[in-house]
Amino acid sequence: MYPTSGATIRADLNILVEEASDAEKMLIGLQVFPPLPVTAKSGTYPKLSIAGGALSDAVATERARGGSYGTISRKWTVDTYDCIDRGLEEPVDDTDAADVGRFFNLEAAAARLTLRNILKAHEARVAAAVINTGNFAETNPVVDYTAGNLATIDFVSDLLAAIDRVEDNETSPNTVVIPKAVFSRLVQSKLLKEFVRGTSDGNVSMPINAENIAKAFADYGIERVLIGRARVNTGKKGAAKSMAQVWPNTHIWVGRTNQAAKEANEGGAGFTLYWTAEGGIYTTETYRSEEKRSNMVRVRQNTAEKIVDPTAGTLIKTNYA
Repeated sequence: MYPTSGATIRADLNILVEEASDAEKMLIGLQVFPPLPVTAKSGTYPKLSIAGGALSDAVATERARGGSYGTISRKWTVDTYDCIDRGLEEPVDDTDAADVGRFFNLEAAAARLTLRNILKAHEARVAAAVINTGNFAETNPVVDYTAGNLATIDFVSDLLAAIDRVEDNETSPNTVVIPKAVFSRLVQSKLLKEFVRGTSDGNVSMPINAENIAKAFADYGIERVLIGRARVNTGKKGAAKSMAQVWPNTHIWVGRTNQAAKEANEGGAGFTLYWTAEGGIYTTETYRSEEKRSNMVRVRQNTAEKIVDPTAGTLIKTNYA
């Protein structure tokens, strides 16, 4: 917390901030890496791998009368996490508050917009961890996802193969993450349209959208298809905006997410670990700055975007062009 600053946690503003987060429809980071509370800022926890933990060994010994059963040994490893304190402040000048305050609550507006900045930064960290061949294995597509290949792009085969690769690790993938530009190309591809509409009694008018793609692959365990639509301004302060996609067009991610997990070992590729001693997934505060004649609005979070199981996901390389 901030014991010497005079900051006051503002539950009223936090309610408004939470409403604003629901409005950020382009952000998927908290769906890919769901929030998971931790009571310690940093920690070490035990892990069992498939090989070292003998998790998939098909072994059972016959016992002769008077004899004993065979034994099995498992090798535990450890992993660590470290939550990092991040936040942003915005001054609400007294003059602005008195003037603009006739129209809307300026503190509430500052809290909403500051949260948007915080969530975009979180989105970028999650995307950097997920679309990362150092964290998840990648495989080339059957056909490159180029504009000239709309008739032959075979996302169906690519996705089914990716599901098999994750299931080889005895994890059932339930989520697909597709960058927006790649998704826009896929919805035009001939083979995907035939597959989605073919699973619905040949409904040629059915839209090829995220919901219907997920339904088409439901028998293979897919529950949701998330589209990476978020963009950030990479231009320098005061310069013209320069918008860039947060989720790069290089890969599609297929893996397991677990929104219901209470512990990291309950399954799922990754989580947004947040330190409960510092509040929730984000906390809104205000304090007075007399030298600026402003009320300072602060939104902060103490988190670690942590991949807990790299075998619970895989990447499809798109070769997008």
